[in-house]
Amino acid sequence: MKHFHPQPPAAEPMVDARQAASLLNLPAYYFTKPRCRASKRIPHYRVGRMVRFRMSELIAWAATLGGAHE
Repeated sequence: MKHFHPQPPAAEPMVDARQAASLLNLPAYYFTKPRCRASKRIPHYRVGRMVRFRMSELIAWAATLGGAHE
């Protein structure tokens, strides 16, 4: 009898600040400045010295902005 071993879901690729800004059409400093990320509650991850973002989380975050960019 064969056993079915489900594959773990493929990890979502992470993007850098430049890519995030470009894909969301937002200013790059939203993603590059730590204070701006904190004040705007932008979901991000520290990978060593780098900061990376998951697009699915950024899209959900951007939806909460309601089109109001500061």
